[in-house]
Amino acid sequence: MKAESQTLQLNAILATNDSTKESIQFLKHDYDEKIKFLEIADGYSTSYQIVEKYASLVLCLLDDSYLKEFNKSKDAWQTNFTGLIQKYNQVAVTKIPPSIGSFTSSLINELGQLKIGQLQKKYLRNAIQVARVPFENICEDFILLDSLRLKSELSNLPDYLDNNYANFLENIRAYERQGNNPYNYYKEYSPIYSGWLSQINELNALSTAAVQAFRSLKEGFGKLEEYINESKPGPPPHEIAVLMKDYRALMETYGRFQRQREMLMASSLLK
Repeated sequence: MKAESQTLQLNAILATNDSTKESIQFLKHDYDEKIKFLEIADGYSTSYQIVEKYASLVLCLLDDSYLKEFNKSKDAWQTNFTGLIQKYNQVAVTKIPPSIGSFTSSLINELGQLKIGQLQKKYLRNAIQVARVPFENICEDFILLDSLRLKSELSNLPDYLDNNYANFLENIRAYERQGNNPYNYYKEYSPIYSGWLSQINELNALSTAAVQAFRSLKEGFGKLEEYINESKPGPPPHEIAVLMKDYRALMETYGRFQRQREMLMASSLLK
């Protein structure tokens, strides 16, 4: 959203500004701001994708329907997962060890060859044990680092959009005073800013749900390992139920945000 608002503002400035020097300065500033924001967004997205993908792998060990569906794209899954770990380790304080990739590669190679009961006996306990410490670290980094940086960005976003739009109006009105017709600029850009204001609430809800889900995952991993290691396991521990509830809430919130963006894109308000 921030990057898109910068781009729209920049397009208006470049289209209505006769100064080459000023235009270049605006371009450099726009680039620097996008890089800063992308670093935050990438950290958040990569952590989330690693957790989500590994969860899908564990699910295929628990449910035969998940296993059948997972088998259709297992090779692409491994390539994607390996790439995410490499990307995460380039910037993370605590690295994900190679043992995670070795384990998933071994499991992927046997999918489609063994039945789900055989896979569970051979891999399910290891799937939790191997991932526990690395995933607790991912959750800790997200809760203590990434989420706070994201929260800071979101708290500044309303004022940023207001100032951005005010600056946009200032440039367009200067353009209008020169005798030009600004109708198309208002027609195209004004509805976009209105849509962004409604999205801010969804972004805050998504951020809150993400922190809660990562916190529950961190607390639930140990309980899940204890449960699997029991000789005669009873009902799943309460923390697992809480984790699933928070994860579903996160998915629902993310879905609402995506639907808003799709509506804007269908109206040609986002490019």
